[in-house]
Amino acid sequence: MSDVWLIDRYDESREMRALRLALGIRGVTAEILDWKEITPIGAPPGLLRNGVPCHPPKAAFLESRVFTRHSEGDLALLYDWLEILEEAGTRLYNPLAALRRGRNKIRQAYSLARAGLPVPLTRAIRCTDDLERCLEDWGEVVIKPVFGHASLDVVHMRAGGPGAERGSRLGMREEIISWHLLRRHGLLVAQQYIENPGRDMRITVLGGEVASCVYHVSTAPDQTVRHFLYPLRWEKAPLTAEIANIAGKAVRTLGLEIAVLDMLEGPEGPIIIEVNCTGSIWARIEGTDMDLTSGGITAIIADRLVELVNGSMFNGAARLMTESTSST
Repeated sequence: MSDVWLIDRYDESREMRALRLALGIRGVTAEILDWKEITPIGAPPGLLRNGVPCHPPKAAFLESRVFTRHSEGDLALLYDWLEILEEAGTRLYNPLAALRRGRNKIRQAYSLARAGLPVPLTRAIRCTDDLERCLEDWGEVVIKPVFGHASLDVVHMRAGGPGAERGSRLGMREEIISWHLLRRHGLLVAQQYIENPGRDMRITVLGGEVASCVYHVSTAPDQTVRHFLYPLRWEKAPLTAEIANIAGKAVRTLGLEIAVLDMLEGPEGPIIIEVNCTGSIWARIEGTDMDLTSGGITAIIADRLVELVNGSMFNGAARLMTESTSST
């Protein structure tokens, strides 16, 4: 039986392979496995791995693809299976309660705004009439899926596009695209567009400490962030005390142990666009001048997992939420 499961989807990432090696050096056995290998048993309660009863590990690390490439129904089903894993005695890093709180972009914005953190004006969109009201109030919006990732189906639009019907804020193309996105996703997030210098900031936080702070700089003529013909340029960004405080408080508010924040340099200062509730794709940063850790991101995560295996650390959310409460 392994001490730690490193759970991924489809392929083994560079990060998971490095993490397995780091855990082995620390005397902790770890396996990389595809989430589809695990099936819960209703009665008697338990787990199957590839159809064979198995013992749950002491701890598990979830790669982001467990959520972004979930293919067995809505996320509620995935959450239920992960809850069974937690109840079987496995400590998740991040814990399920924090993942639930943070992955829904509306719920996340609510939690962050309630804590006094800077986030764009954010609303749920059920129909094109809701979107028209946002355009009426804000003039310029960004719409995206509630559980989106990798900028898929993210659309930036202004009020009064070409071909708008009289009295409508939606141009012909804007109405078509938003209708189809609503049909595909059922519910969308609308955020007020924030003027920015054509770059966003990506801040990785581990255990309350900033591990990296980088710019994603657009090279596209229209400053589009995700453009296949004009790839992003990564640059080290200055970590100010203000950015570090915002990032740390956001992670504590959501109860996360590891997270990656997307922020913009808005006219009124740094503003959180969203918090990604898993840690992934850090191999590109580790060991470069963008890595702000002393021993490397992989080593920090491995050390945290060893603590979880040894039972010497609260399971993420409770510890961080306690720290957040005591610091306010």
